[in-house]
Amino acid sequence: MIISGDWAILPGVKTLEHGAVHMNGSRIAEVGTKDALVAKYPEAILRHHPHCVIMPGLVNAHTHLALTALHGVVPLTGEFDSWIDHITRAVLALDGNDFAASAASGATDCLLNGVTLVGDIVYGAESPAAAGDIGLGGVFFWEVLGITPAELPDTLARIEFPATPADQCPSRTRCGLSPHAPYSSGPDLLRAMKRTATDLGVDFVIHAAESPAEMQLLASGDGPFAAKAKRLAHGFQAPGAGAIRYLDSLGVLDDAVVVHCVHLLPGEAHLLADKARGVVLCPRSNALLGNGRAPVRALLDAEVKLALGTDSAASNDDLNLFAEARALQALEPRLTTARLIRMMTEDGADVLGLGEHFGRLAPGYNADIIAVEVGDTGHPLEALLALGDPARIRMVVSGGVARALGGMPTFSTIPIRNAAAQVTSKAARAVRD
Repeated sequence: MIISGDWAILPGVKTLEHGAVHMNGSRIAEVGTKDALVAKYPEAILRHHPHCVIMPGLVNAHTHLALTALHGVVPLTGEFDSWIDHITRAVLALDGNDFAASAASGATDCLLNGVTLVGDIVYGAESPAAAGDIGLGGVFFWEVLGITPAELPDTLARIEFPATPADQCPSRTRCGLSPHAPYSSGPDLLRAMKRTATDLGVDFVIHAAESPAEMQLLASGDGPFAAKAKRLAHGFQAPGAGAIRYLDSLGVLDDAVVVHCVHLLPGEAHLLADKARGVVLCPRSNALLGNGRAPVRALLDAEVKLALGTDSAASNDDLNLFAEARALQALEPRLTTARLIRMMTEDGADVLGLGEHFGRLAPGYNADIIAVEVGDTGHPLEALLALGDPARIRMVVSGGVARALGGMPTFSTIPIRNAAAQVTSKAARAVRD
């Protein structure tokens, strides 16, 4: 099959007029102009999308798909410590089937938003299985918190984390580990999880420097999170330092993916550039939860590798990555359109450790391709960022399979949405009781 549009986005966010992609099964075979590829492969089916940009599937580098059904269950009042308490109550009321139903709904939303790759936080094997069934790829990070290192092996076995590389996640996905955050995992657990990730050769992600409450806890040991840390973060003592320096002092920052980084202290942006694999920014979720604005300029000046995420549907309006990019550009106008598109595609894949296979329209890469209508314009990149929206996504292909056409999924979503609605009701009851 050949997919073509008025433009295609090539690696480095270069535009090719009348660009096209020739797929061979689940991989990209060749990229060129429509006329050249049609002449070279006359037997191939052609799907041309006029007034569209053909680009790699988007990379939502931080999600919680298992929380999709919790959208609207807890109001976003800008009080993070209260919100997290209520969300925790809802999550504890759910079981594996609920997480699977919620993740399937979230994976569907991702595809309809043009996202084909995620960095997702999970509580067991249900989310990667459900997302994989629908065609979503990515790195799925098993979250662990509130235990001691001695409990880690049994906990990982109970939540079905793959014990060996041979037991890894389904096709197009990888498995990773997440100790959640400095206030919910003690220093010994943080070290133990980083060692486990290194020994197994899997990826490691952590939420850090997200909220004022976290920073107060790290600075002085008190504040809204003090009780949480006492209950969950065994062995924690306030380091009197910022979150990034604290993680580095424990030896867990090397090659880590760090999410949020809203509250950085002087020098920590450069520390992230030196040690971490990259940072995932979630500007709309940070704003809705009252956590503030990430210091984007400092991160840019330090040359930190940046990716973009929506966070969960429980802490955001939707899973629209284009809207997230527009929100980030409003925070830091110095961010160019090309850099934002790169963050949503190849840089996002690089931060997740999947840049050799995803995030670019190039031969040998996974055939994850979307077509986005931008109208009759001479400035396709600017139009793409300004107009990008699910209603303008004309085609979504992941792994060489069409998952959405004309804004509609190619599979039945009725059972998926019905199952998720039941989870929503169950979670709402738990929060009310």
